[in-house]
Amino acid sequence: MMAKLKVAGTWAGVVEVELEQWTVPMLRAEVARRSNASPDSINLICAGKVLKDGDGTESLSQSGVKNNSKILSSRVNVDQKQELLAEEERASRLARVKAAATALAQRHADGSMPLEDFNIELEDQSGKKVNLGSETDQRAVMMGLMLHTKGKQLIRKQMYKDALEVLEMGEVSFWFTR
Repeated sequence: MMAKLKVAGTWAGVVEVELEQWTVPMLRAEVARRSNASPDSINLICAGKVLKDGDGTESLSQSGVKNNSKILSSRVNVDQKQELLAEEERASRLARVKAAATALAQRHADGSMPLEDFNIELEDQSGKKVNLGSETDQRAVMMGLMLHTKGKQLIRKQMYKDALEVLEMGEVSFWFTR
């Protein structure tokens, strides 16, 4: 059964598609053809969600597109699109680093890494011993130290932007201690 999609933006009109057979790349290519543009320069938005190509096998219906859906098409600079994709990948990578550090800092909960096995002693600038106090403080320090180590590794790889983000996360972790 053919479905009608109302497209507005770089090109305005109606596209008839098979929702179960058409994919986002196919729709993007059709909109690009009708607007005399390259498919790489077309962004598609439906119901407030950017339609992504994924692996190219997901049908439009699986992407949430329905009959009579309104599709907004916009033109983007190909370089800008690559920058956005790179920024998304970077944000995803940083989220994984943060999740890993959090998980490692909390591993003692299942007994696999008890806090009692560690002896963390800290001193302030004047040499006075800093008392960590609660288990939460100890976890925050462990997480901060892990993030700091990861930040140093990123600096060695000359990934300065990522290193700055990771080091900032480490600093925030240290703020949670008294």
